[in-house]
Amino acid sequence: MPSAGTSSPPPDPDLLRLAGDLSRVRDRVVEELTLDDPPIEDALQHLIRHPGKLLRPALVLGSAGLVGADAPVSEQVVTAGATVELLHLASLCHDDLCDRAEVRRGVPTVNARYGDDAALVVGDYLLASAHGLAGALGPEAATAAARCARRICVGQLIELRETGDVGRTVPGYLAAVAGKTAELISFSARLGALAAGADESRQEALSAFGHHLGVAFQIWNDLGDLTAPGDSAGRDLGNGVYTLPVLYGLETAGDRLRPLLSASPRDRTVAEVVAVLRECGALDRAADTAAGRLRSAFDRLEVAGLPRPAGVTALRRMLARLLPEVAELLDTPSRTTRPAEAAR
Repeated sequence: MPSAGTSSPPPDPDLLRLAGDLSRVRDRVVEELTLDDPPIEDALQHLIRHPGKLLRPALVLGSAGLVGADAPVSEQVVTAGATVELLHLASLCHDDLCDRAEVRRGVPTVNARYGDDAALVVGDYLLASAHGLAGALGPEAATAAARCARRICVGQLIELRETGDVGRTVPGYLAAVAGKTAELISFSARLGALAAGADESRQEALSAFGHHLGVAFQIWNDLGDLTAPGDSAGRDLGNGVYTLPVLYGLETAGDRLRPLLSASPRDRTVAEVVAVLRECGALDRAADTAAGRLRSAFDRLEVAGLPRPAGVTALRRMLARLLPEVAELLDTPSRTTRPAEAAR
């Protein structure tokens, strides 16, 4: 509690509006997944009972605000936010099924609780619901949503093709990330602008912003996967998915790293891999790449003359609230990262 004679800072009005609008988006998602059959409804709503940061619908709302949408936002913008969240939930459901994951956000995955067959159908239902909402926004939104879904699938297929391949390249990694992660974040930023009535040039600027933000976000997740505490570290390594820090390590310390990657998970530890990556500078290099992508994201807004400075400031505050590491990265041109701390 604040000590006597001190007062808490006043609440940020932009973040208060964001919280209110995100609540409307979540209600819209629940509405889409509410059926007359309670057991089926329970399976469909399993993921949204344990929501994450709602980054993608927040980007829809933030992008709409950048192009001049009123606050509170219109029902069109709320529908756009629900569209991207349903697409995101569908991708999580399918990812967990492919990875045979049993836990997400500390709770059982859909496949762990209801079985693989049910998880597949739930993911498909979520995807169909997302496209239904996109269609309600108009043909341009529907086309963009279909393109987004296809690119997500291509990115995932690239990653599956390269799983377990120590010859994986940085361009191959970036191609996979552009689809499986960055595409939905890019689409979120574009769809917010579209739903708010922005012209094509502004939609393109926000789409480019979202792409670079999405790449940075994935790199940071990859660093966090390697440096998470305890047994939760190294899920990607265990699945044979070699991410950017590992690829940078292979470039500079391949003679030490390849034997570790080729060994059975029982014969090497994540800590051994991370020690090599830290010593050869691969972790710091990946963190600097993420920072560069974040700067590129905001550069896209400035190049397009988008928007008023106050709008960019509000967007930065929103991202810093949802992704605390963003504030530090944006403020530091190049940094030496302690990944174990940054991942928390």
